[in-house]
Amino acid sequence: MSLAPWLDGELGYRSFGAPGAPRAVFVLRTGDVSTTDPDARVTSAYDVRIIAVGLDAPELEDPPVFGGQTPAGLTVDALRELLEREAPGTTVGLVGERAAGPIAIYLAAAMGPVVDRLAIVGVASPSDPLSRDLRTPLLDHLDAEALVIVGGEGPAAITDAEWYVGRMRSAEMQVVPDDEIGSVNGEVTLTSVWDRVLAHVAPGTERR
Repeated sequence: MSLAPWLDGELGYRSFGAPGAPRAVFVLRTGDVSTTDPDARVTSAYDVRIIAVGLDAPELEDPPVFGGQTPAGLTVDALRELLEREAPGTTVGLVGERAAGPIAIYLAAAMGPVVDRLAIVGVASPSDPLSRDLRTPLLDHLDAEALVIVGGEGPAAITDAEWYVGRMRSAEMQVVPDDEIGSVNGEVTLTSVWDRVLAHVAPGTERR
């Protein structure tokens, strides 16, 4: 586990995959498995370096939009510094799962063309009109090609995916069939769709 400065503490992250690979993918998740490899078998099939960052609830707290000296806004600043340090001078892929999805969207918007591919998995759309109105401009200006994945019994439904896709310049929606999810609680997880995600955020890196 490596650490990056954040507020009065540190963000934890871990790198795995192919060391020195030209393509880097940053993965933002929450929970106990946030910095683990979603599926080592799938990862090994790609020539890509993964930087998995673990985020906790305090790092996600924010008003409806990110900005200013809020925990989420400062988290985005710390992630920008981490991205610039770990993958200088190159474009990268970015992944956000569930509660970390909005942070991933804001980071992609803040980094502009540096983030050329974005995938969000099981991410619910904003729950109130003000939040929707404030987040929409971020989506309008995303340079990244986006993949929005939903499925199963999780908090994000097809209508949530449609909300995001309808506001992004270049986005595709994928709905995962129940028999492909395989999680205990029936919710779509990054592990269950890791191959789909890597194919999108690290195009052309699959080993043959």
